[in-house]
This record gives sequence, C-alpha cells and structure tokens, in this order.
Amino acid sequence: MLAVFCAALLCSTPALSAGSSNKNVAAPKDVKQKLAPEKKEKEEAKTDDLLSADEQAANLKSDLLPNIPLSNDLLYQILSADIAEQRGFEVYAFDTMMDAAKETKDPRLARRAAEIAVKARKAGDALDATRLWHKLAPQSVEAERFFLGFLVVENKLGEVRDVFASRLAKASPAERPALFYQFQQILSGTRDKAAAFSVMEDVLKPYLDMPAAHISLSVSAFLNNDSVRAKEEAQKALALKPDSETAVLALAQASSDSNEAIEILSGFLEKYPNAREVRIAAARLMIKQKQYDKAKKEFEKIRLSQPQDLMVLYSLGLLSIQQNDYAAAEKYLNEYLVSASKQDKENRDTVQVLFLLSQIAEEQHHYDQALDWLAKIDQDEEDEVSMSVEIKKAQLYAKKGNVQRARKIISELESENPYEKERLLLTEAQILRDIKKQSDALDVLKNGMAEFPKSTNILYDYALTAENLGKYGEMEIALRKIIEIDPQYQQAYNALGYSLADRNIRLDEAYTLIEKAMKLSPNDPFITDSFGWVLFRQGKIDEAEQQLRQAFQLRADPEIAVHLGEVLWVKGDKEGAMDFFRQAKAKDAKNELLHSTLSRLKIGL
Repeated sequence: MLAVFCAALLCSTPALSAGSSNKNVAAPKDVKQKLAPEKKEKEEAKTDDLLSADEQAANLKSDLLPNIPLSNDLLYQILSADIAEQRGFEVYAFDTMMDAAKETKDPRLARRAAEIAVKARKAGDALDATRLWHKLAPQSVEAERFFLGFLVVENKLGEVRDVFASRLAKASPAERPALFYQFQQILSGTRDKAAAFSVMEDVLKPYLDMPAAHISLSVSAFLNNDSVRAKEEAQKALALKPDSETAVLALAQASSDSNEAIEILSGFLEKYPNAREVRIAAARLMIKQKQYDKAKKEFEKIRLSQPQDLMVLYSLGLLSIQQNDYAAAEKYLNEYLVSASKQDKENRDTVQVLFLLSQIAEEQHHYDQALDWLAKIDQDEEDEVSMSVEIKKAQLYAKKGNVQRARKIISELESENPYEKERLLLTEAQILRDIKKQSDALDVLKNGMAEFPKSTNILYDYALTAENLGKYGEMEIALRKIIEIDPQYQQAYNALGYSLADRNIRLDEAYTLIEKAMKLSPNDPFITDSFGWVLFRQGKIDEAEQQLRQAFQLRADPEIAVHLGEVLWVKGDKEGAMDFFRQAKAKDAKNELLHSTLSRLKIGL
C-alpha cells in the first residue's frame, strides 16, 4: 500500500531534489549559492541546484527562509547525506538530512529528507519529515498535502482532524467547498472508513449551512457503506441548493438500485434540463442496464445544444455500434473526427475512432475502405498502436484473399515482448483459419503452446481449432488445462459445455459446465446462448426460448438468431422462426451455422 500511495503522492510533483540521485555533487561554492537566502542577483542563482530553483520557490518566499551561514559542518552533512543516498544507505542519509533540517530550520532540507524516506519506503520517517516540513513552512500548500497524506497512511486521524479544522477556519467562504472536497479525497485513502467519516463529521460541523459540506459527508458515508446516511446528507444538500448537480449525483450514487438512481436523475432533469453532468450520468446508468435506446436519447439531447461535444459524439457512435446501426455509427464518428480536427484535439480517442470506423467497414465486408481508415492513423504513434494497425491490416488482407501479403506483414512484425509475440502468433492462426487452413493453424498454435505452455489464450484458440477439425479429445484436454490454470476462465467452461450440447452428448455435464460459466459471467450473450442451447437439447423448449431471447436482446448476433429460429421452428412457430433466420441472413449471408441449420431443417430462404 505504501508504495502505491507514495507513488500517487509524488507523481504530480517534481522530484524533491533534481540533482540528488543522478548528478555529480556540486562544488562547495555552488552549494553556498543554493542554501543562502536569495539576496543576490538572479544570474548568480542559476546553478545546477541540489534543491532546484522552482522547488525552492514552491510556496516559499525568500524572506521566510532562514538566514543561516553555510558552515563546513553543515556542508559536510548535506553532501554526505546526498552521497549516502546515491550509494543506497538511506537510513544514514535520512537521519543526516533530518538533523540538518532541524538545525537550520530550512523547510527545503525537510522536504529533501521526505524524498529520501519515500524512496526507502519508510512511511513513518516520511511522516516525521513532512511534519517538520509543514511546521517550518506552514504557508506551503504542498507541505500540508504531503503531511496529510502520510498522516492518513499512518492512520493518525486525530492530527488530520486538527489540520483540517485549522485550515478551514483560516479559509474564506469561497475557498471552503474546494477544501471540503480535498479533505474528503485525502481521507478516502484511509483503512478505517468509519473513523474517516467521524473526522469529516467533526470538522464540517461549523459549516453545515453549506451544500458542499453535506455533499462531502454523503460521499464519505457512502465510502463507509452507510447508504442511509449518504442519502440523508445528499438530500440536505439539495434542500439547501435544489439545482445542485453534485448533490443529486451523490444521491444517485447512494442508491443501491440502478433503476432507482435513474429515476432520481431523470426527475432532476425534468426540472433542470440543462444539467449536463446529470444527463451523462443517467445515460451511463441506462447503458449499464442495457437500455441503449434511452441512453442514446439522452446523449442526443446534449448534442442538440453542444453539437461538437467529442464525448457525446463518441458515446453515440459506440451505442450505434452496439445496436448494429452502422450507418448512424459512421455518421457520429465522422462528425467526431471533423470536430476533433476543428478543436485541434488529435488524441488517443481519435485513434480509437479510426479503429472503430475501420471495424464498421470490415463488418460490412468493405475491406478496402477499412484499410483506408487504418491508413489515416498516425504511424508515429506508440509501438502498441502501430502494431495493432499492422495486425488489423494483415487480417483485412487475408479477408480480401491476399493471404501471402497478410502473412508477410505478420512475419515482419518481430518482437521480443512475450505479449506481442503471443498476439502475433494468434493472429497468424486466425488468418489461416479464415481461409480454411485449419491444420496449418493448429500447427502454429501447437508451436505456440510449446513456447507459452501456460497461455490460456493460445490454449483456447487451439481447442477451438481442434474442434473444427473434429479432434474433440484434444479440444477437451486443452479446455480442461485452461480451467486448471485459471478456474475463473468462463469461456473455457462455456466452450466445452456448448461443444457437448451441440453434439448432443453428456448433456448433464454440459449443463453443469455452462451453468458455471453463467455464474462467472451472467450477462454474456454467448454464454446465455449456450445455456439456451443445452436446455433445447434437454427438451426444455420454453426455457430454451426464454434464454435465447434474452441472449439475442443482449446482442443481436446471427448465430444466436439461428439458434432461436430453430427452437421456434421445432416449437411450431414457423413464422417467428423465419423472421430470425432472415435477420441472421441479413447480418451474415455466408454464415455457416445458418446454412447448415436451414439445410438440416430443409428450409428454403
């Protein structure tokens, strides 16, 4: 925990000493210039700092720094501490720097001691150093932030309360809401959430006429798993400020039921239709509840007033893809690119939008167009993006029938990174499967298993390829090995259960396997489809239909449509069955399961 917390504290600030760990020790003359008060001309201060100039200036004024002459003893202390840290003797380095800070009362040296303690992962020492730093520089916001952070790490909540109370008493009314939020964020890192809430409650008592105080208490109560109190505090904030978006968001957060939260946010929007953040929160909850049409309408309402909002356009594009409305998705994502260009916001999301547009074209078998979208991605992007582009190009060329070029692209993408090597291997196997060279794909995967024997991804692809070749024994061995390596790998249970059900054998075992997968991933449409299929094989037609309809609602996939169509056909609902078969054909006219099912049932379409 300490390592993570310290990293979080330090990542947003410069190193405490720019020269302490990777520069040669400065000459004595330079050191004197660094530690003496800034009374000389600025040019004389432009030295390679032991304590850098901007760090010295952080919340410190020169007239507040001690005017201590640099004696030989003090110089020796500073240099020896610096050298000791470089050589890994952190204990000596810390003790020496702390002694120097106490003797000189220089907050910069206390700050330097804190850095040494953090590097050594000594939370107690870091707390001592930041306490001294804060004492020597009480006006420094940075010193206070570090001090509070380490008080939380060490669970010294009594001191935290005192610091909070003092800071709030000195702050102006306009400054206090931001401080409430800051304190609530700091306390969220404590292990004892109940004690943290008690601190917030004590500190905020004088300020309960402010909505922001109740909002902070609501969030703290929620983190303390006290939803009743969280709701009460949020409602008090709304009573004080009925149009507070933050308050209604806190109230929705405290609701254990997503539908209740949606109702709360929707009621607020009826009164305050321009509450953007509330509408976004409502839309995201609707997505979580699979209410895609409603979510889309909420984002469209924002778009009416903010037509170039990138987040809204991106969300509408993703929702349209989820609904298989590719025309709408293309429209929104193209608008995103135009707006991003006007706003000069070329970022990672722009790269993702180009990938999505390529994917949409690929889904519609417009492979040249898909390649054109990929070509727009800046090849100077980081290696991971560049590799993703090249892999997708290889897949597209394979689908175009140019397998030689596809495999050439893959062969040229050499990497020593195990993750990337695995990814390239899986891509090559997929290309071979796509052109019906299942045996060649199996050989590639077998070599991959030898190199990466515990790779569940390679084992899974090997199992599916073996099944395609009718090697059911090898498939089952691979899937059971995955389950042994990772008992939470739901797709392994699902694949084995579905294979048994599809071959109409060992149906009780198939049911148990798929039921396990359902428990691990209850809203996965393909696992729900498998569950419906095994129920159908067991003769439970009505239950099968119910599960398959649920799966199709989660994802309108052609193969789910085929399964549902067959269940309805057997049930006697020929018209309903034909409707689902037509939907499957419209989405993927070459779907093998569709053609084999129609042939087996002797249906013309």
